[in-house]
Amino acid sequence: MKALAAIVLLAGCAVMDDPDVGPLQVAPPDAGTGIGGDGAPVTGTCGDSDPSVTVSFSKDIRPILNKSPGGCSGCHGAGATSGFSVGSYDSLRRGGQASGTQIIVAGKPCDSILVQKLGFAPPFGARMPYNGPPFFTSTELTLFRDWIAEGAHNN
Repeated sequence: MKALAAIVLLAGCAVMDDPDVGPLQVAPPDAGTGIGGDGAPVTGTCGDSDPSVTVSFSKDIRPILNKSPGGCSGCHGAGATSGFSVGSYDSLRRGGQASGTQIIVAGKPCDSILVQKLGFAPPFGARMPYNGPPFFTSTELTLFRDWIAEGAHNN
């Protein structure tokens, strides 16, 4: 085995062991975000989990963004260095320097960077909120996904 490792290293390849990071968490292929901050599975799919219920930005989404602890307005308020502010509906939709308008893709929650970053395994960077836990609960994540699936309206 040592001889094989030496040959591989001499050939310019690196041999690395996988770190022990615990059990692999598998989310259903349509789950988008997997497990909520409360440890419960996120319900729904990349569509609206309950089309008979309308999610309101002002009544449902805004309070989640502003909750303390674990909300978004602490780091992404008016003075956000990333350029991403949740201070208003318009600034939220505008996104930040890295995300731009892909922060929320109306009608497509699983394509929206906001949903990806709030989920248990974002495709890049840290899970938000950065100061978590606490992270958003499965119910809160479903509200975000449903709001975006419904068109992310300023209602």
